[in-house]
Amino acid sequence: MIGALLLRELHTRYGRENIGYLWLFGEPMILASVMALLHHGGHTAYGSDIKPLPFTVLGYTTFIMFRGIVNRSEGVVEGSSVLLYHRMVTIFDVVLARALLEAAGTFTTYMMLMLLLWGVGLVALPARPLYLFLAILAMFWCSWSQSMIITSSTHDNRTLERLIHPYAYFMIPLSCAFIQVGWLPAPIRSIVLWFPLPHIFELARFGQFNSANLDYFDGIYLVAVCLIQTWLGLVSISKCRKRLHLR
Repeated sequence: MIGALLLRELHTRYGRENIGYLWLFGEPMILASVMALLHHGGHTAYGSDIKPLPFTVLGYTTFIMFRGIVNRSEGVVEGSSVLLYHRMVTIFDVVLARALLEAAGTFTTYMMLMLLLWGVGLVALPARPLYLFLAILAMFWCSWSQSMIITSSTHDNRTLERLIHPYAYFMIPLSCAFIQVGWLPAPIRSIVLWFPLPHIFELARFGQFNSANLDYFDGIYLVAVCLIQTWLGLVSISKCRKRLHLR
């Protein structure tokens, strides 16, 4: 079922005209490249093996996974109402399929850009690949669990639906995607660490760069937040389904 929904979403979103399905990673690659060039030569307080360009590519490609999954989760019920008439298709399936598609696009973008930078000598291969993989997995889990909450919350609530995109952009500075948590003053650092995203980016940088560290990463807190979000998401989409009266 998830595979069929993925193919349908691919065809609906990108079609077969022009480069078709290649827009799955073509669009985020263009955005990530522009952002990386804008930040090239910016901050100077990086580690010995951390250059601004790969630092920004890692931050942006990881963040757009969050932004894409969250933004695509509003209006899911209304947009998939025809599918939801079929007993085999659930809101959970549709949300998961959309999240997997966004994750596949952004991860492919990350791989292609990093391979390009590695080819020209601007970045080394990931210093700790397992930690990097766990960070990407954590970003998917955190984003997907939030998307379930958003899908059910924005159903029949146009006001809340319009706040989702501003929320995603509001999270850019709070996520520490483009700065290391250690650069922040202590009072601000203690605030941003209440959010799960800075922990994920600290883990991702530790996995990619040899000189990065985990001084401000709390894995237990991150897992606890994701578990709570997942439970809230599952409960909320279950209640949302009961309100649909499709059958």
